[in-house]
Amino acid sequence: MKLASTKLISTLLAVAGLGLASAAHAADGTITFTGNVTAATCKIDGTDAGSTSNKAVQMPTVSAGSLNAAGSVAGRTAFGFKLSGCAVDGESSSGNPTKVQVSFENATNVTADGKLSLDKGTAENPEAQNVVLQILNDGQSPIVVGANAPDQQSQVVSIGADGTAQLNFFAEYLATGVAIGGPANSKVQYSLVYQ
Repeated sequence: MKLASTKLISTLLAVAGLGLASAAHAADGTITFTGNVTAATCKIDGTDAGSTSNKAVQMPTVSAGSLNAAGSVAGRTAFGFKLSGCAVDGESSSGNPTKVQVSFENATNVTADGKLSLDKGTAENPEAQNVVLQILNDGQSPIVVGANAPDQQSQVVSIGADGTAQLNFFAEYLATGVAIGGPANSKVQYSLVYQ
């Protein structure tokens, strides 16, 4: 009889434990995601809407001496995106985006503070040391590459009634210490974000 009681108590404790375990995994709330996918896109620098538009920005050659301390900058270079063919509201359509911004995407070469590390050089020609590239917005304030689009500090511009917009940026070398010369190449992917 004592053995049957022990088995019964063990079984009841096991069942009670399962009930407590499932209660510990109860949901605390719901996260709802909202968004929009638009068919209305713009041509970037004359390419067909929706096509890949790569851009090459030729940075100037600067001396390592101009980047001789952390925080030193050199070689500020302007670049931009000319958008055209953007869908605009008219008699036959409505609800098209009225604003656009560039979002610079996160990647393995993006530093924790949103700068671009340099592409690796070769044994014979190693990349510059203690140098990163930083992108600046049209007000020449640093962009935080890889952050959520609203947090990047990338400007938001209105799409004109003629379906055009211009987005202007700068890139520059930024020293993270005393620079050592070498190739200073990098890259970043971008997307247009419509509002």
